[in-house]
Amino acid sequence: MPEYNYLTKEQREFFLEHGWLRIPNAIDKKILDKWMSDFWVRVGWDEHDKSTWKLEYLKMPKHHEILPSEFSPDAWKAMCEIVGGEDKIDKEREYLTGDNFIANFGSEYWKTHPHSVQDAKGWHTDNDYYRQFLDSSTNALTIINCFTDVKPGQGGTFLAEDGIKGIVDFLYEHPEGIDPPFSYLYRHLKNCKKFTTVEAKAGDVFVTHSLLPHSPSKNHLHEVRVITNPHVNLKDSYNLNRPSGNYTLCEQVILRALGRDSVPEFKPTRPREVYFPRTFTFKRARVQEELDRLVAAAKAKGLPVDSVDSIYLRGEEYIKEHEKRNGYDRPHGPGGLCLTPEDPVGKEFEKERMKVLGI
Repeated sequence: MPEYNYLTKEQREFFLEHGWLRIPNAIDKKILDKWMSDFWVRVGWDEHDKSTWKLEYLKMPKHHEILPSEFSPDAWKAMCEIVGGEDKIDKEREYLTGDNFIANFGSEYWKTHPHSVQDAKGWHTDNDYYRQFLDSSTNALTIINCFTDVKPGQGGTFLAEDGIKGIVDFLYEHPEGIDPPFSYLYRHLKNCKKFTTVEAKAGDVFVTHSLLPHSPSKNHLHEVRVITNPHVNLKDSYNLNRPSGNYTLCEQVILRALGRDSVPEFKPTRPREVYFPRTFTFKRARVQEELDRLVAAAKAKGLPVDSVDSIYLRGEEYIKEHEKRNGYDRPHGPGGLCLTPEDPVGKEFEKERMKVLGI
């Protein structure tokens, strides 16, 4: 039986019902402040002149990383208990938490134009790097670390709580698994009714089941919202047929959505595969320009170049280790790489897969 020393019964039941859990004030404030101190330098825009904010939405690379247990101790305790214990967690793949910010700036346009959850596009679950099966735990949890307040209307992430069922039903029916990208997995979202919009204080952490669909929302306040979305990867696949019935909370969410106590008949019919994360190219393209800005800012203060702290200034060996931890040494998947926002390669791959699937 999984041990619960941190999560209360109420928190466990909430996660099972909603697919997510908020841990308030969980991020170490010193780390949060340190990482946010060079946010605007990295972006290259004027914090106080919104006419310089060139994009509504920006995904950034990582310059710092730290153990999750140091970054957000209480949230880490919750994550460990949700997946069945710290020993289940892969301490290699994506293990370290970093400052790969996702910034939603909004715009003047969206200050006066409505946009509801029913209008949302881009519903997804975070998987651009492995073959997805019903029992896949390569990404078990998707985390939302809030580095700024997220007020109502400030671009908080949309969560589709009743969207998990459509995903697990599809994956159950397709034991051959699916390779990313697979936007067709979320066609049922148009019929979902149970939505939540993330609202938070800076320092809050949302722990979400990896099969909980989510989507960006529009920032109507034109005040920057900054989060990160790291993942918790497990060593082994979920066990959805435990004779004892002692399932982890992650496993229970899947079985509950299926309406089953177990699925002994489910067996993947193709090998499990892990790929290079196909959407990382956007972030990697920003590394050098952010480094240049950080170095220039240090020099402007009369500081030496080596005062700039970045993964990419720690030598080739460290960079190589970092890239391995994040799967950048993996082969490209059959869906290719996402090189532009339009992603023509991915769309063509999806089109062909949908023909095969009869969708």
